[in-house]
Amino acid sequence: MIARAEQQKSPKGWNSGNLHGVPPVIGVYVLRDQNQNILFIGSVGSRRLRDRLIGHLQINDVPGVRYFEWYQTDGPRRAREQARQWIARYQPPFVRRRRRAAETASALN
Repeated sequence: MIARAEQQKSPKGWNSGNLHGVPPVIGVYVLRDQNQNILFIGSVGSRRLRDRLIGHLQINDVPGVRYFEWYQTDGPRRAREQARQWIARYQPPFVRRRRRAAETASALN
C-alpha cells in the first residue's frame, strides 16, 4: 500500500524549511522542476526520508529542482518497488543518467 503522506494540492517548494517538516518515514519521493516535470524519483528504505531530501538539497546533485513530494509506504520493499515502477513509467532524466554512468563505470572495469 502506498499513501500520499500529505494532504496538499501541489508539491511543496524546494527549501530547507519545507524539508524539515518531512517526518522520518519509509517511502518514495519525487523531485520536480519549475514546470512540475519529474527530474528524479528515489526511495528510502529506512526512516530517513527527511535526511535523504536534505542531502539532495545540500549537494545539489539534481539541478533545477523547485518542488518535491513524498509518499509513505508500508515497508522498504514496497518503497523500492514503487520507485522502480514510477521510474519505468516516467523515465526521469537524472535517474537514467545515474544508471548510465554506473553502467559505463562497470563496463570499464
